[in-house]
Amino acid sequence: MLGRLDWDRYWGFELFRRQCDPVDFRRWKRDSQRELKALYPGRPRLLDSTAGLGDHTVNLDEEGFVVEACDASAVAREATEAALALARLDVPVLDVHWADLGERSERYDLVWNDALHWIYDEGELRAALGGMFASLRPGGALVYFFADAKEPDEDAGKRVLMWDWERMQRARIEWEHERDERGVCLTIVTERGDDHIDEHHLYHVREEGGPAVLETLTMRRVYRWDYFHLTPLLEEAGFVDIRSDHFRNVKGHLFAMNRAFRPR
Repeated sequence: MLGRLDWDRYWGFELFRRQCDPVDFRRWKRDSQRELKALYPGRPRLLDSTAGLGDHTVNLDEEGFVVEACDASAVAREATEAALALARLDVPVLDVHWADLGERSERYDLVWNDALHWIYDEGELRAALGGMFASLRPGGALVYFFADAKEPDEDAGKRVLMWDWERMQRARIEWEHERDERGVCLTIVTERGDDHIDEHHLYHVREEGGPAVLETLTMRRVYRWDYFHLTPLLEEAGFVDIRSDHFRNVKGHLFAMNRAFRPR
């Protein structure tokens, strides 16, 4: 890998991008939160365990959940708190890793996680599932993505990998912005493995007209945790009734939202 994954660095550059880019990220992410709320009337308590820059956190609270949020990145937590303050919402933002969620035993009706399948190491995934399971109340559910029950065969993840790889540029300029005498250009170079695609992020940073400085990190897209391979680990952690519900987003594209339940 070109550079290790540094979430603080990644979210720091994403914040800079957001300051320059007028795209309403919350709007195009809202479909899944709205569909989840339709499944859960009332005011269930939900943990947004992938707070990021606060997009899902704000949406989930506005949809009517009683929300708490967490993220392992200090930059992400600070950004989420800022997004919540701007939206005038009172949501706790916690510094906790997924494997340690058992410290909040049986607290949540739902745990939202849109990055579960990004975990590459099986041991790390087992620990995360154990923590999430312990944090759920009996009858509660883990909400996650990618592992679609409509495609239960063992090659489903590899098919998605190949579909993405065939359409992915091997090198591309992802974005370039300048603001307050700071310029950043992100180039992404891709490299394929058997069950993953590494996206090497090359940030060319220029401050106040000075020489360009290169900062790097690698994001790994993981394709190994399709329904066939993830389900046994969910069951080992204690989850039951593992299912996928299908909806259409604002662009008309079908997407799967998955749930795995803690027994009552």
